[in-house]
Amino acid sequence: MIENLHGRNYELAKAEADKVDEQIIEVLQAGHSFRVEAGAGSGKTYSLNKVIEWIQSNKWAEYSRKKQNVICITYTNAAVNVIAERLSKDSFILPSTIHSFAWNAIKQYQSFLINIVTTDPDFLPDEGDFLKITEVTYTLGHRYKENGIQYLYHDDVLKLFCTLLDNAKFRRVFSDKYPLILIDEYQDSYSPIIERFIKYFIAEEKGPQFGFFGDAWQTIYQSNKACGVIEHDKLKVIKKGSNFRSAPKIVDLLNEIRPDLPQTSAIDDFEGEVFVITCEDYTGPRRADRNFKNELPPEELKSRLNKVTEKIKQETPADEELKVLMITHKVLAAQQGYEKLLDILNDGLRDKEDPFLLFFMETVEPIYYALNTSDMQLLFDTLGIKRYPITKKAEKNKWKELQRQLDEARKKRAIDVFEIINRTKLIPIPPKLDGWYHLYQNTPETIYASNTSIEVFLNLDYAQFIAVKDFLHPEAQYSTEHGVKGEEYDNVIFVISKGWNQYQFETYAPMITKKAVIPSGKQASFERNRNLFYVCCSRPKKRLIFFVTVPIDSTFKSFLVELVGEQNIFTFSQYIERKID
Repeated sequence: MIENLHGRNYELAKAEADKVDEQIIEVLQAGHSFRVEAGAGSGKTYSLNKVIEWIQSNKWAEYSRKKQNVICITYTNAAVNVIAERLSKDSFILPSTIHSFAWNAIKQYQSFLINIVTTDPDFLPDEGDFLKITEVTYTLGHRYKENGIQYLYHDDVLKLFCTLLDNAKFRRVFSDKYPLILIDEYQDSYSPIIERFIKYFIAEEKGPQFGFFGDAWQTIYQSNKACGVIEHDKLKVIKKGSNFRSAPKIVDLLNEIRPDLPQTSAIDDFEGEVFVITCEDYTGPRRADRNFKNELPPEELKSRLNKVTEKIKQETPADEELKVLMITHKVLAAQQGYEKLLDILNDGLRDKEDPFLLFFMETVEPIYYALNTSDMQLLFDTLGIKRYPITKKAEKNKWKELQRQLDEARKKRAIDVFEIINRTKLIPIPPKLDGWYHLYQNTPETIYASNTSIEVFLNLDYAQFIAVKDFLHPEAQYSTEHGVKGEEYDNVIFVISKGWNQYQFETYAPMITKKAVIPSGKQASFERNRNLFYVCCSRPKKRLIFFVTVPIDSTFKSFLVELVGEQNIFTFSQYIERKID
């Protein structure tokens, strides 16, 4: 939460938030299970931490005496570590991911687990020996069998936990051990587990007390069986109505989208800005290919978006960050110039697993930058050496020559850059890359990734690797719309474009404010589009700019006018020519 603003907006929002936090503690004390519905920017984590602090102060004696644990389940290991840092080493409150928690709850029931994995075909190992299974364990999240030990896949653990929850004896032991379970980002929880928590515990008002913290409208992972909103008449619902992130005009827009969870902006020093830039002034041919029908041609989209981005940067303070949100990584890659590299590496690119990509990004490029800027410290650090690498004139000339050759090679192919590094012997090459280079020379048709040969991969333009380096940097200007959940930025350009048939904001967004009717059978599609639209609109602190590259029909136009006002809708040409007083 922001603590340094003390104007009227902040005081009102803070008073409202404090009242809600008191209400959460009252419900907790009364023993009721509850759901805290915390809209974007409302301080969900702050409220969760207040609850954890209260439990530590008021429940230590009771829970420690009975050797009971309070569990705080959160979505990522990083979030677990943040909570753990606030707790003492011997705390009875245990932060955990759902997978770790589920495994710790069931791992001692070995005979039960062995029976299930040996009789249910869903748990057949993908690989391994033929020995009789004598133990079931969970380590790497990869399903296989070795020396009679069955190793579980991530989702296997959740399914086995559900099976055990169906057992009354297990539920009794489980309830005695865990009197209170807090779940952060509840909306992304595995639906079959939540269904059982409701059926066996919440509906019956026995067993653990539950505290769910999250926001149903920020469910954007339906493919992972995310539960979304949790509803039951035995579950107390507490809504957080303050927004400590976004300026008033952005909060006004969020309230238009979501009137059932109205928020009050806590920001006093800046009203905020929201406007739309359309491409209605484009009169040329549009794309006709699948998933991109009626989209701008790639070069036109790239040119226009670059010009809009540059103008916004010129018109905003230099210390403000700007984030451009695009619908898919493929669209983003086309915009940034690494589409072929993405086609080959796929998830390996996002996860930074490819050895050539890592070598170019973490070694070659930093050294090239160090040579160009005479940054010797960066050169030492990248090479991992302590001694000065340039002690003689001859050595200085070698590094100078490497710099000159890289200047030329970086304009060519990846293999050209690699061969210069290999030839000059100034930069050590990892053994794995040596091996692949040997294959490139002798059997170039060897498959490298995605049915692409090592020859085709290394013949890619090196410019593709340079372009992707910016995306993988944590402060990258561009992100996919899915990749920014939980993040916040000063200014956001929300690109409404084509590229993924699951998201058609121009069709579904008007349904949010009832400008259009949700067609029969399309509720799931509507919610998927609504939730991602809301997530994107709620990221900025100061300015939200919609950049619409697709044609705008009368329904979508009416929706945009309702959100931002007619006077805040510009064509691309009008915006570029606009002068600010």
